[in-house]
Amino acid sequence: MFARKSGQARGIRARLRGASVVLAAIGVVIGFAEGPAAAADNWTAVADPDSSRWFDAFLANGGDTVFARSGSYPGGDAGSGEVARYWQRNGTTWTLLPAISSQTVETNDDDVWTATSANDFWVVGQTAAAATVGNHWNGTAWEQRSPTDTTVRFLDIKAVSANDVWAVGTTRSSSASSLPGTIGHWTGSGWQVTKVTPTTGSQTELTSVYVKSASDIWAAGETCTAVGGSNCRGYVTHYDGTSWKEVAVPTGTVGIEEITAGPSGEVWAAAGTKVLRWTGSAWTGGADVSVSGAYAIRELTWAGGKLYAGLGLGSANSHSGILRWTGTAWEQVTRVPETTGYYVTNVYELSGAPDGTLWAAGSYAQLFATPTFAATLAPGS
Repeated sequence: MFARKSGQARGIRARLRGASVVLAAIGVVIGFAEGPAAAADNWTAVADPDSSRWFDAFLANGGDTVFARSGSYPGGDAGSGEVARYWQRNGTTWTLLPAISSQTVETNDDDVWTATSANDFWVVGQTAAAATVGNHWNGTAWEQRSPTDTTVRFLDIKAVSANDVWAVGTTRSSSASSLPGTIGHWTGSGWQVTKVTPTTGSQTELTSVYVKSASDIWAAGETCTAVGGSNCRGYVTHYDGTSWKEVAVPTGTVGIEEITAGPSGEVWAAAGTKVLRWTGSAWTGGADVSVSGAYAIRELTWAGGKLYAGLGLGSANSHSGILRWTGTAWEQVTRVPETTGYYVTNVYELSGAPDGTLWAAGSYAQLFATPTFAATLAPGS
């Protein structure tokens, strides 16, 4: 029940990704300045599967199963296009899954992923014609499980079981006067799609979904009063087992990138560097991120009963880009060991395994290149 989302969504994430490119470019000029070390954390680097590829995201799952995504340049350089392949780890062995033939899933596509077991792994992306394609790995082969509504664009997905999968996103159209948010439910035989439109003529994009139970599901993103992205605000909707209803967020909340829930059931949402917590009747604050150069919380995940946040950073500093909630404040996790001598620009992925291990992947800023890091943080750190 873990999901991976790319940074290429049309609204919120496209703007964040654009900011990261500009800020990373600034960082290349400024360079990296080492600062005080954080408290020791036991990181272990994850080796690349082969010399022509690199891991850029992880999806931890039950038992010893972990899925990973790796990138490569088939033509030998960035101009040839970066293509993603998917790996499965059982115990200590990585196995490369067959290529997905129904679409070209690139690391820069709007694909999302989720899994419940080694035989239940989903990757959802788009074809060159921008049609949404759902791909399911059954342990032996890929099966295509795409929505029949060709206007649907999924931006996040969460599987509860092989026949109970939830996905959220938006509607794509070149002429529509209103672009509603979309909520899809895979029931085992097909996708049931619900469309939400907070106001007439609006454009809504749902970028995160969290399933607490069959009658307690949360989805979040942003809604704009007009197609084209003007006058936008954060948006949250909740399913009580019967219908979806908007849950108003505090005035001034920007688009929400992540929504999740902890062991106690408390719901957390990240909007820029602002963090909201739903206590059951209202949103509370007090957990905003205040890190020099941080422009967004890109990831929120739980590992070992602790909440971790992965940041997008845009100033030359020695911050690791990863925070851990102590119960009263955020503390910096030790910087992932690396040798580039440049600062972290983006934490692509944080994924917590059932045993408490945190899997992390991200990138550094470097002239003419974007070195990546891939590592695990031992339980109990």
